[in-house]
Amino acid sequence: MLRYRLNSTPTRSLPLNVRSAGYYRLAPGQKENRDPGGFLQVFWSVAGKGQYTAVQTAHVIKPGTVFYYADDEPHRLEAGPEGWDYRWLTFDGRCHKSITREYALGRAQTAGPCPSALFEELDIALRDPTADGELIVSALAYKILLLASAPQTSSPPDSHDADSAAAAKDWLDAHFTDARLNITGLTARLHLHRASLHRLFTRRYGVAPVQYLGRLRMRLALELLSETQLPVADVAVRCGLPDHSHFSKLISRHTGFSPRVYRQKHARTHGDSTSA
Repeated sequence: MLRYRLNSTPTRSLPLNVRSAGYYRLAPGQKENRDPGGFLQVFWSVAGKGQYTAVQTAHVIKPGTVFYYADDEPHRLEAGPEGWDYRWLTFDGRCHKSITREYALGRAQTAGPCPSALFEELDIALRDPTADGELIVSALAYKILLLASAPQTSSPPDSHDADSAAAAKDWLDAHFTDARLNITGLTARLHLHRASLHRLFTRRYGVAPVQYLGRLRMRLALELLSETQLPVADVAVRCGLPDHSHFSKLISRHTGFSPRVYRQKHARTHGDSTSA
């Protein structure tokens, strides 16, 4: 399967412009040699094994591995004895040369199972001849690159680790409005060392537990400021941040506005002024 953008040059020069995408299946031992091109090509190995050579260095590629060819690099790929399936997409345009740096893509890095559904959506969007189709393609490519660059652990967490992280998240979700809640108390409840909770939670959810707690409180604070007419001091208490001065500083740091000014700029139509 091979699909090209229907315009030789993008309608809009975006940070991410997709030139083409495809899905190849190489037979056992089959070799693929292509001349250099003026574009970046990112691959995601789906099944089987193979080898690709970049800058005179050979890399053995397994399923779930992402790799790439930069501008003006010849393409040399060879399937292993069981064959090799992989998906790919190419980028051109004003920012394509910086993609590998901006997304911290290594020459061959483990990224997990290929997001085939996203690639299928991308294939459909590449058939759309409108400018909106190009925007959708770029958005899908952005998602793919984010998944490709996400940090991967050398081995999946065991069930106990996953249960501990989930239990911590559930407790934070249920009790974040309690001003007495803190990470030290949570680690005691779960019988975990603080460093262990930080490691397990961050690996599972991509954010540290103390940051997650802060984000939950900030989300509620901004909702209450924009959707109710509760006094700012009451909003602070309802968010688990009863120190009015500290609450105001947090809102200002996050939005650039004091709670009062944020409410003025983002207030919505209010119903019951005492409702949350």
